[in-house]
Amino acid sequence: MSKKMFAALTSLLMIATLTACGGSDKAEAPTEQKQELVETPVQEAQATGGFDSEIKLPTGESYVLSSPSKFTPGKFATGITPGQSNYRFEVTAKNGGSADLDLAVLIVQGSTSSGACVDVFDGDNNIGGAPTDPLAAGKSLTFTWALSCPGKAGDELAVKLVSGETALIEAKGKLS
Repeated sequence: MSKKMFAALTSLLMIATLTACGGSDKAEAPTEQKQELVETPVQEAQATGGFDSEIKLPTGESYVLSSPSKFTPGKFATGITPGQSNYRFEVTAKNGGSADLDLAVLIVQGSTSSGACVDVFDGDNNIGGAPTDPLAAGKSLTFTWALSCPGKAGDELAVKLVSGETALIEAKGKLS
């Protein structure tokens, strides 16, 4: 095939591709679709407690969530919700079991009386989520987590640690 023929075929294919993207020149009226909200069932935690206190599970693992404190996120932080306050706290996990503990599957769910909180990830403040390496039996580890929460100082704050579909612990306290 000659270079001219190849160039002509390539040009025709590109034009055909571009014109196919345009669709019809007649606009269709949008159809209204109603979607029902599906709510996740509220799970009772296996163990509860307050911030700054050890919350132990029957499996031998335990967690301490420090009292959340307000912080100013870095320039490139994600999860910041306008009008909400940003709180950071330390999570200390202690593996009192006999097998490695997979912390990478942890989900942190925060809520106040005003609504749900959103995770904040902020490399400038070393807030990057749960560790990805398993925690060996008999070891402990501390990492930082942050949430953007609705509400004002003094409102109730509940933070759950969830693994898969199981609510492990819930720590309760107040916004600062």
